[in-house]
Amino acid sequence: MREAKWKGRLVEAGPDSPEVAKCPACGGEVHKRRRKVGRRKYTYFYRHCAGADDGCPLRYRLVD
Repeated sequence: MREAKWKGRLVEAGPDSPEVAKCPACGGEVHKRRRKVGRRKYTYFYRHCAGADDGCPLRYRLVD
């Protein structure tokens, strides 16, 4: 997911965003990850821990 809650407000995942935040849908803990796109660029996103919060609607949502 691109956005997560941190200190009660939504933050977008990026190089300066917090490493750990809360899921806006279920309130579970999410961790910041990055994926390499191109030679020198990265894209950032938040992800639930493996096996945690399986009932969250954002966990398995298809990306457009």
